[in-house]
Amino acid sequence: MGEDLEKIKNKIKETLKLNKYETNAYFTLLKLGKSRPTDIAKNSNIPIQRIYDVLKSLEKKGLITTKDQIYYEILEPSLSFQTIAQNLIADANIKAREIENIGQFLSGITTIKTIDEIKIIYGVKETIGNTITYVKNCNEKPYFMVYKVLDKLLDLWPLLYEIISTTKNGAYLLLPYDAKIGEKYIEESKKHNFEIIKSRAVFMDLYVGCKTVIIGLPSKIYEVISIVINNEEFSNALKERMREIINKF
Repeated sequence: MGEDLEKIKNKIKETLKLNKYETNAYFTLLKLGKSRPTDIAKNSNIPIQRIYDVLKSLEKKGLITTKDQIYYEILEPSLSFQTIAQNLIADANIKAREIENIGQFLSGITTIKTIDEIKIIYGVKETIGNTITYVKNCNEKPYFMVYKVLDKLLDLWPLLYEIISTTKNGAYLLLPYDAKIGEKYIEESKKHNFEIIKSRAVFMDLYVGCKTVIIGLPSKIYEVISIVINNEEFSNALKERMREIINKF
């Protein structure tokens, strides 16, 4: 139990960017409940001259509250951490939009346009991030073939849902014939107009949309290595193959 608590303390300290005094004061309040600053300082090994700055910082971060700076107590953790998480998401979305706008601006002033492009992407998050970008810029109904991704569906679902929710006109989702997937994943996919097809022809992780093809392959070092191919003829050929698979369904 002690080791688990220490891991949680370190995780909170790292994630919320708390210093040593802030972390100690927060966990002291968790243990003692409503307390005076002097008691918090004593039980947290914090110099008395520092305690008010520490408590003020925790209050500003939305972790604790006070009445007249006489007594301090924690805000209900599930609510306070949820609020912090939502704020982080909002900040991340703003930053993401800023980055997208910069990319669009730079694209507008670029004199050399690459028509056909092949590039390699290393890593799961990097692959999904690139996929989201291509999905956003594609107005047709794309094809997804899902194979090895299913082995880590539970862990990857939040990222995969980003792709699902980004599609503009739904998508075709091809799964292995014997795939067993939780009902909630099926329902969420169908809510976004995903047509689910099970086939024995599924053998890799693949995205085909507009002129872009993304092929994902497992890697011992990077988990995933993906090849992105921007070539209209190649993309159309794969779409034709996908349609053949779907028509046999």
